[in-house]
Amino acid sequence: MQTLNAPVALEWTVAAAAVAGGLAIAVVGAGYGLTNTSGVGAGFFPTVAGTLMALAGVLWAFQLVAARRQAAPAPVTGDAMEMLPPHHESESALVSLLDDDNSDEPDAPDFPDRQGWARVGIISAAILLAALLLPLLGYTIVMTLMLGAILFLVSKRRLWMAALVAVGAALASRLVFEVWLGTALPTASIDFLAGLGL
Repeated sequence: MQTLNAPVALEWTVAAAAVAGGLAIAVVGAGYGLTNTSGVGAGFFPTVAGTLMALAGVLWAFQLVAARRQAAPAPVTGDAMEMLPPHHESESALVSLLDDDNSDEPDAPDFPDRQGWARVGIISAAILLAALLLPLLGYTIVMTLMLGAILFLVSKRRLWMAALVAVGAALASRLVFEVWLGTALPTASIDFLAGLGL
Protein backbone atom coordinates (compact mmCIF):
# COMPACT_ATOMS: atom_id res chain seq x y z
CA MET A 1 0.00 0.00 0.00
CA GLN A 2 1.36 3.37 -1.07
CA THR A 3 1.63 5.96 1.69
CA LEU A 4 1.04 9.65 1.18
CA ASN A 5 3.95 12.04 1.56
CA ALA A 6 3.46 15.26 3.53
CA PRO A 7 2.77 17.62 0.58
CA VAL A 8 0.16 15.32 -0.94
CA ALA A 9 -1.44 14.80 2.46
CA LEU A 10 -1.61 18.59 2.80
CA GLU A 11 -3.33 18.87 -0.57
CA TRP A 12 -5.86 16.20 0.41
CA THR A 13 -6.52 18.09 3.65
CA VAL A 14 -7.07 21.38 1.85
CA ALA A 15 -9.32 19.75 -0.76
CA ALA A 16 -11.39 18.08 1.97
CA ALA A 17 -11.61 21.37 3.87
CA ALA A 18 -12.79 23.12 0.69
CA VAL A 19 -15.53 20.54 0.20
CA ALA A 20 -16.65 20.63 3.83
CA GLY A 21 -16.43 24.41 4.13
CA GLY A 22 -18.18 24.97 0.82
CA LEU A 23 -21.04 22.66 1.75
CA ALA A 24 -21.38 24.37 5.13
CA ILE A 25 -21.51 27.81 3.52
CA ALA A 26 -24.04 26.61 0.94
CA VAL A 27 -26.30 25.08 3.58
CA VAL A 28 -26.17 28.13 5.84
CA GLY A 29 -26.70 30.45 2.88
CA ALA A 30 -29.70 28.48 1.68
CA GLY A 31 -31.18 28.89 5.16
CA TYR A 32 -31.44 32.64 4.56
CA GLY A 33 -33.58 32.05 1.46
CA LEU A 34 -32.64 32.09 -2.20
CA THR A 35 -35.45 34.40 -3.29
CA ASN A 36 -37.67 37.09 -1.86
CA THR A 37 -40.32 39.47 -3.13
CA SER A 38 -37.79 41.78 -4.81
CA GLY A 39 -35.91 38.97 -6.53
CA VAL A 40 -32.68 37.59 -5.09
CA GLY A 41 -32.69 36.51 -1.47
CA ALA A 42 -29.95 37.10 1.06
CA GLY A 43 -28.75 33.51 0.80
CA PHE A 44 -28.40 33.33 -2.98
CA PHE A 45 -24.79 34.47 -3.35
CA PRO A 46 -23.46 32.57 -0.30
CA THR A 47 -25.15 29.42 -1.59
CA VAL A 48 -23.63 29.82 -5.05
CA ALA A 49 -20.20 30.65 -3.61
CA GLY A 50 -20.28 27.69 -1.23
CA THR A 51 -21.38 25.33 -3.99
CA LEU A 52 -18.56 26.50 -6.26
CA MET A 53 -16.06 26.13 -3.42
CA ALA A 54 -17.21 22.58 -2.71
CA LEU A 55 -17.10 21.76 -6.41
CA ALA A 56 -13.54 23.09 -6.61
CA GLY A 57 -12.58 20.82 -3.72
CA VAL A 58 -14.11 17.80 -5.46
CA LEU A 59 -12.30 18.62 -8.70
CA TRP A 60 -9.06 19.02 -6.75
CA ALA A 61 -9.58 15.57 -5.21
CA PHE A 62 -10.15 14.07 -8.68
CA GLN A 63 -6.94 15.73 -9.86
CA LEU A 64 -5.03 14.24 -6.91
CA VAL A 65 -6.39 10.77 -7.66
CA ALA A 66 -5.44 11.10 -11.34
CA ALA A 67 -1.96 12.38 -10.45
CA ARG A 68 -1.44 9.49 -8.03
CA ARG A 69 -2.34 6.97 -10.71
CA GLN A 70 0.02 8.57 -13.21
CA ALA A 71 2.83 8.80 -10.66
CA ALA A 72 2.61 5.13 -9.73
CA PRO A 73 5.93 3.74 -11.04
CA ALA A 74 5.99 0.61 -13.12
CA PRO A 75 8.07 -2.21 -11.67
CA VAL A 76 11.66 -1.84 -12.79
CA THR A 77 14.02 -4.79 -12.96
CA GLY A 78 17.47 -5.62 -14.18
CA ASP A 79 19.70 -3.07 -15.87
CA ALA A 80 16.91 -0.48 -15.94
CA MET A 81 17.43 0.08 -12.18
CA GLU A 82 20.85 1.58 -12.85
CA MET A 83 19.40 4.10 -15.34
CA LEU A 84 16.97 5.68 -12.86
CA PRO A 85 18.00 9.00 -11.27
CA PRO A 86 18.72 8.83 -7.54
CA HIS A 87 15.80 11.11 -6.67
CA HIS A 88 12.66 10.32 -8.66
CA GLU A 89 9.78 12.13 -7.01
CA SER A 90 7.17 14.42 -8.50
CA GLU A 91 6.52 17.67 -6.71
CA SER A 92 2.90 18.57 -6.11
CA ALA A 93 1.36 21.71 -7.50
CA LEU A 94 0.58 23.12 -4.06
CA VAL A 95 4.17 22.70 -2.86
CA SER A 96 5.57 24.39 -5.95
CA LEU A 97 3.07 27.22 -5.45
CA LEU A 98 3.89 27.68 -1.78
CA ASP A 99 7.59 26.95 -2.08
CA ASP A 100 9.70 30.07 -1.86
CA ASP A 101 12.95 30.41 -3.73
CA ASN A 102 15.96 29.26 -1.77
CA SER A 103 18.11 32.29 -2.53
CA ASP A 104 19.90 33.85 0.41
CA GLU A 105 19.21 37.37 -0.79
CA PRO A 106 16.35 39.13 0.98
CA ASP A 107 13.43 40.02 -1.24
CA ALA A 108 13.35 43.70 -2.08
CA PRO A 109 9.93 45.30 -1.70
CA ASP A 110 8.25 45.89 -5.04
CA PHE A 111 6.97 49.45 -5.12
CA PRO A 112 5.24 50.81 -8.21
CA ASP A 113 7.25 53.07 -10.48
CA ARG A 114 5.87 56.36 -11.82
CA GLN A 115 3.66 54.59 -14.38
CA GLY A 116 2.44 52.19 -11.69
CA TRP A 117 1.41 55.05 -9.42
CA ALA A 118 -0.32 56.72 -12.37
CA ARG A 119 -2.34 53.52 -12.96
CA VAL A 120 -3.27 53.34 -9.28
CA GLY A 121 -4.35 56.98 -9.38
CA ILE A 122 -6.43 56.51 -12.53
CA ILE A 123 -8.23 53.46 -11.12
CA SER A 124 -8.85 55.17 -7.77
CA ALA A 125 -10.14 58.32 -9.46
CA ALA A 126 -12.37 56.28 -11.77
CA ILE A 127 -13.93 54.43 -8.83
CA LEU A 128 -14.40 57.65 -6.85
CA LEU A 129 -15.99 59.47 -9.78
CA ALA A 130 -18.20 56.47 -10.47
CA ALA A 131 -19.46 56.51 -6.88
CA LEU A 132 -20.15 60.26 -7.08
CA LEU A 133 -21.84 60.15 -10.49
CA LEU A 134 -23.90 56.99 -9.92
CA PRO A 135 -26.99 58.75 -8.47
CA LEU A 136 -26.88 61.33 -11.26
CA LEU A 137 -26.12 59.27 -14.38
CA GLY A 138 -27.29 55.78 -13.37
CA TYR A 139 -25.58 52.41 -13.40
CA THR A 140 -25.29 51.76 -17.14
CA ILE A 141 -23.63 55.05 -18.11
CA VAL A 142 -21.36 55.16 -15.06
CA MET A 143 -20.22 51.55 -15.47
CA THR A 144 -19.55 52.11 -19.18
CA LEU A 145 -17.52 55.26 -18.54
CA MET A 146 -15.54 53.69 -15.69
CA LEU A 147 -14.66 50.50 -17.56
CA GLY A 148 -13.88 52.40 -20.74
CA ALA A 149 -11.57 54.81 -18.93
CA ILE A 150 -9.70 51.99 -17.17
CA LEU A 151 -9.35 49.94 -20.36
CA PHE A 152 -8.18 52.93 -22.41
CA LEU A 153 -5.97 54.74 -19.89
CA VAL A 154 -4.61 51.83 -17.83
CA SER A 155 -4.71 48.79 -20.12
CA LYS A 156 -3.82 50.91 -23.19
CA ARG A 157 -6.53 49.37 -25.36
CA ARG A 158 -7.67 51.12 -28.50
CA LEU A 159 -10.52 53.55 -27.93
CA TRP A 160 -13.04 51.63 -30.02
CA MET A 161 -12.12 48.35 -28.30
CA ALA A 162 -12.35 49.91 -24.82
CA ALA A 163 -15.74 51.43 -25.66
CA LEU A 164 -17.07 48.18 -27.13
CA VAL A 165 -15.98 46.07 -24.15
CA ALA A 166 -17.23 48.66 -21.65
CA VAL A 167 -20.68 48.88 -23.24
CA GLY A 168 -20.91 45.09 -23.55
CA ALA A 169 -19.87 44.49 -19.94
CA ALA A 170 -22.28 47.13 -18.61
CA LEU A 171 -25.21 45.74 -20.59
CA ALA A 172 -24.35 42.13 -19.69
CA SER A 173 -24.14 42.93 -15.97
CA ARG A 174 -27.43 44.83 -16.19
CA LEU A 175 -29.02 41.81 -17.86
CA VAL A 176 -27.77 39.50 -15.11
CA PHE A 177 -28.77 41.65 -12.16
CA GLU A 178 -31.98 43.30 -13.40
CA VAL A 179 -33.50 40.67 -15.66
CA TRP A 180 -32.25 37.34 -14.33
CA LEU A 181 -31.78 38.15 -10.64
CA GLY A 182 -34.49 40.79 -10.30
CA THR A 183 -32.22 43.26 -8.50
CA ALA A 184 -32.93 46.95 -9.03
CA LEU A 185 -29.88 48.91 -10.18
CA PRO A 186 -29.52 52.70 -9.72
CA THR A 187 -31.11 54.71 -12.51
CA ALA A 188 -30.29 58.24 -13.64
CA SER A 189 -31.89 61.18 -11.85
CA ILE A 190 -31.73 63.30 -15.02
CA ASP A 191 -35.17 63.16 -16.62
CA PHE A 192 -33.89 62.70 -20.18
CA LEU A 193 -31.66 59.73 -19.23
CA ALA A 194 -34.36 58.26 -16.95
CA GLY A 195 -36.81 58.43 -19.84
CA LEU A 196 -34.42 56.31 -21.89
CA GLY A 197 -34.38 53.65 -19.16
CA LEU A 198 -30.86 54.48 -18.03
